[in-house]
Amino acid sequence: MAMHFGEITTAFPGGGGIAGASTARTTPAASPYQAAVEIEEQIYSPAFGNIEVQDSRGCCSGFTGSVTKLLFIFHLLAFIALTAFLGVQASYHQNPAYKPFSNFIPLVSSVIVSTIAACFWVILAVTNPPKAIKTSLWAAPVSALACDVVILLVGNTAALGIGALVVVFAIAAGLYSCWATGPRLKHASDMLSVSVIGAHLPPATSCLVVYVLLATFGYMAFWTVAISCIAAAEGHFMDYRMAYVAALLVSMAWTMQVLRYIVYVAVAKLAHGRLTYGIHVLGGAVEAFCDTIFGPAFGDICMGAMAVPVNSAVRGLARAMKTAAGGNDEFILSGQGCCFAVSEKMLGRANRWGFVHVGARGKAFCVASRDVWSLFVLRGIAELVDSDLTGSFCFLSSVTSGALASLVSGSWALAMDKDQKKLALPISIYAFLIGYYMCRMMIAWPQACVAAYHVAYAENPQNPQLGTLIPEHLRELQAMAADQDRPRVIHFSDDIDNS
Repeated sequence: MAMHFGEITTAFPGGGGIAGASTARTTPAASPYQAAVEIEEQIYSPAFGNIEVQDSRGCCSGFTGSVTKLLFIFHLLAFIALTAFLGVQASYHQNPAYKPFSNFIPLVSSVIVSTIAACFWVILAVTNPPKAIKTSLWAAPVSALACDVVILLVGNTAALGIGALVVVFAIAAGLYSCWATGPRLKHASDMLSVSVIGAHLPPATSCLVVYVLLATFGYMAFWTVAISCIAAAEGHFMDYRMAYVAALLVSMAWTMQVLRYIVYVAVAKLAHGRLTYGIHVLGGAVEAFCDTIFGPAFGDICMGAMAVPVNSAVRGLARAMKTAAGGNDEFILSGQGCCFAVSEKMLGRANRWGFVHVGARGKAFCVASRDVWSLFVLRGIAELVDSDLTGSFCFLSSVTSGALASLVSGSWALAMDKDQKKLALPISIYAFLIGYYMCRMMIAWPQACVAAYHVAYAENPQNPQLGTLIPEHLRELQAMAADQDRPRVIHFSDDIDNS
């Protein structure tokens, strides 16, 4: 069995961490609180024996990560250049019909509302996880319908089409809330509580997450200036408005996903060390965040920020097609099977649980995703992890924040400019995206703790620090499946209509 020797410093007031032989730092002098141990690089599986967990960055570490990081930096420079260009156009070729109080100010208000809503959700998730999950289940459809009222008041064809889609989403979210009850809801609440408490993150983590939130706030404020300049400018160069809008939307999506996974990887690294070894990672929260931003993991984050949302969208499409088919339409079922096949391939190579090993073990994203998902399959918890309601909670809470920001901004735009109602529709859409992504970034904190818990369990199911939460839920799911498969016995005393 491949092993290397290292030291584990227990969590005493003076700090603590893991100092392996592979680290570049000089090991401090021995102290009474340090004990030499052997850190295994293999995990035992009852069915498959020893599973090797490599600490190398793998085959796709250097080139792919570096290229993706350079591409992201180049994209930020292009975003700044585009914003400056649009600002110059708005200054020298201003549209006389442009009204800042009905365009720019509502978007700025959406950034403020989104920040407050994001802080509310993360505080609620950390302090009272069961209440947070239950609140998100009913708040998402209600807030979506409230936002839909503003959209429908615009009155044009596009608004009616988008409004109809929002109604469909609200109905689907309401039905999902009815389905997500019983053992599933209880397990998600317990999982969120146990993982957040068990991670025992240092207090500095909160401050660093706030710094990332401020960076997000600054980017969003800059983004609102750029998108407002498109409406404020006119002239020959403004014939490509849709191209400018598309470029800004792509920039927002990628940048916010990168910021989200910066928080995710740093928190997962801290939580994984605590849940796996029962200690604080050496260097604490400050070093974890610095390594994530300035280390090689940043390139993997930029790459994963593109791949994971695509895979999530494909899996969501497959599940929606399965629900719509109802087991009858062969054409839809064939398309759904194709989507599931593609998503399964992608899931083994690009998933958000892989970010735990990106931070904790320094692996490349594709290697980490493959290793972590293989562990889930070998432990028999892949389906449990994939269907965990904490992911739905993060999505629904973000939708709620986005709908609230859209409601505020859209109402403001309608009230300030009743003659130009059509401007309220894009403002509502932009505000929703701002609120959604800002909350998604903040809620990555508790979501990373849950992911670290799942990965820690997959690495060592006998870990005494993890308790019996996952095995108990597995038994509950198996009992539910057996109960559904059991044939129903009909007695002669039952009231049956034989006609």
